[in-house]
Amino acid sequence: MYVKIGKVAREVGLSVKRIQEYEKENLIKPLRKKSSNHRLFSTFEINQIKRIKHLIHDRGFTLTSIKHLLNMAPCWLVLECEHPEICPAYHNPHKRCWEVKKSLNINFPCMGTCERCPVFLVRNYKSKPLFEKTPKFNNNNSQPVIKVRRYFGS
Repeated sequence: MYVKIGKVAREVGLSVKRIQEYEKENLIKPLRKKSSNHRLFSTFEINQIKRIKHLIHDRGFTLTSIKHLLNMAPCWLVLECEHPEICPAYHNPHKRCWEVKKSLNINFPCMGTCERCPVFLVRNYKSKPLFEKTPKFNNNNSQPVIKVRRYFGS
């Protein structure tokens, strides 16, 4: 069963604009009705919206931090996979799940197609390192070699 965005907004307690923002940020991808281009949400997308809302309002995440997490974490952790040991992506941890699926040309036991999966949707998001590397020490006097980076201004 598919639901239009207004009904979803009322059900999850968010504005239509906020749900559209989640879509714009590639965290959800509802189906589109061909004749009218209306967004149609399945239970899967509604649950994703509820999860995003929970992460933001109850856990203190931002949209950027959610995208960063989805981009870095393995799919079986993000999607609470019940049986990761039978998933080919679990056994190929250095490749993204959709890359493994494409290279092996098999269906995965997960919850659906890659095109609607939040891990796949943020695949083009460019994560930046969270921290700098630990400083290297100069061999002569055990002083750290510190490189100053300018993050603000020119």
